[in-house]
Amino acid sequence: MENVRNIKPKIGFISLAEPSRALSFADELNKYIFVKHNEFKDYLNNNEVEVIDASELAQRPDNPENILGFYSSSDIQKAVDVFNANHIEAVIIGCWHWTDPMFVVEIVRSVNKPVLLYGEEDPAWAAPCLITAGGASLWDNSPNRFAQAHERIYGDKEAVIKWVRSVTVLEKLKRGKLLLWGGSYALRMEFLQDDYPYLKSFLLGDILIEDQYVLIKYAEKVSDERVKNFVNWLLQGGAKFNFDNLKFTPEVLNKQIALYLGAKDRIKELGNDIIGVSVKCFNDMSDVYGVVPCFLPAFLPYMYDSEGERNQMPTVCEGDTKALISSLLLSYFSGGVPALFGDVTGISNDYYLISNCGGSSIYYSCKSCKVNDVLKSLTLEANSEGASGAAVGYDGFEADMTVIRLVRSKGKYFMHYGLGTSIEMTKNMKDAIYFGRTNPHTAIKMNVSKDLFINALGANHLIAIPGNYLKETQYFCRQVGIELYRIDSNEGINGWLDRVHYL
Repeated sequence: MENVRNIKPKIGFISLAEPSRALSFADELNKYIFVKHNEFKDYLNNNEVEVIDASELAQRPDNPENILGFYSSSDIQKAVDVFNANHIEAVIIGCWHWTDPMFVVEIVRSVNKPVLLYGEEDPAWAAPCLITAGGASLWDNSPNRFAQAHERIYGDKEAVIKWVRSVTVLEKLKRGKLLLWGGSYALRMEFLQDDYPYLKSFLLGDILIEDQYVLIKYAEKVSDERVKNFVNWLLQGGAKFNFDNLKFTPEVLNKQIALYLGAKDRIKELGNDIIGVSVKCFNDMSDVYGVVPCFLPAFLPYMYDSEGERNQMPTVCEGDTKALISSLLLSYFSGGVPALFGDVTGISNDYYLISNCGGSSIYYSCKSCKVNDVLKSLTLEANSEGASGAAVGYDGFEADMTVIRLVRSKGKYFMHYGLGTSIEMTKNMKDAIYFGRTNPHTAIKMNVSKDLFINALGANHLIAIPGNYLKETQYFCRQVGIELYRIDSNEGINGWLDRVHYL
């Protein structure tokens, strides 16, 4: 997709071989491993995966040059040292034929990262022996969470890429920081409160909380020229301004732009380890400061603005940490595409409406997602809430969508996930909206009972992204021990309700 910077996973890769002993087929086996290892490595590289190859980087002076696979505990420790020095995010073990299964345990115990046991269907060699024996040894020994949640893939290379895309997100989250302007618990929404120390114990690097006053002070330092350039960028791109001389005026527009640019400056100052942000609007910003900060969730999760191309920043409102984590997951799974964040404002038999209060990523304003197409699809008009400020309105495009939401009950985290289809916002659908009519709208069809659906949701906010990332969601949640429940089927929802009602 245009203007999407690919986020490369970093994988450690090691192939195992039989220990030195009397084998009549040793030469043939080593040649086979050499071919399969390099074929698989090329496949990973061709799919935008950065590969840290133990056979290339580990120093093994006692190893004959023609033996690519690892077959001793001492050499495996050298491979582990290479992986740790290169900060890998997960490890793939090439299981092309039988060897001592304890080698698998030694790698997983020392690396302590998500692990995949991979082999290929070839009747000439015994890959299933090592995959099953190695996997069983991991379960029995259970040296860490990743041993318990290890994955086995037998010949399905496309599934490998899904696994890589999903599990490497964990390391990115652990190295990153969330920034919450104004903290959380807006409008006494209990589900916004969270267990930050627990989240940081297994999922996140840190959660920083700054008062919105910091954001305001940075906005005050933004130059008039930068604000003017942003206005011109919107105008030249074809964005429509519906000023009303009351809540939305040119002066208010300038304040909203300054808040956005100030937020961007503060994020840059804090460094690259800021991976997602939130702004608490009600009532501090919307009523006391008097301007809604809707430009942050609208423009930060996009890849371009008046000052050029940049990495998009997942952004939500009101300190909804679980929504922000959900946004990060989908964005990383997709390689950097922004996720859609918003309120569920309507549920019918045919669709439900995601319509965030004033702002959600402008990426979802049109199907092409080229900058000029995006801007000409935007209408800036007075927000229905707050003392002043514009909502960044649009009607979402049609696409297959993955919808997810991290939820919590009795201190335990769960993941809701499913597939839906965003559909055209017709005139009749738009005419039926009174509250929030100027907001961005995306209608999503999901073939479930509306009565079950409204009973299932663990928040009024859902997260979505184009494409099918169900398998990635499953892989990720297995690594961190989060139970999953489908919300795209009545059966799945009933399973969730049976679980949550009897916790």
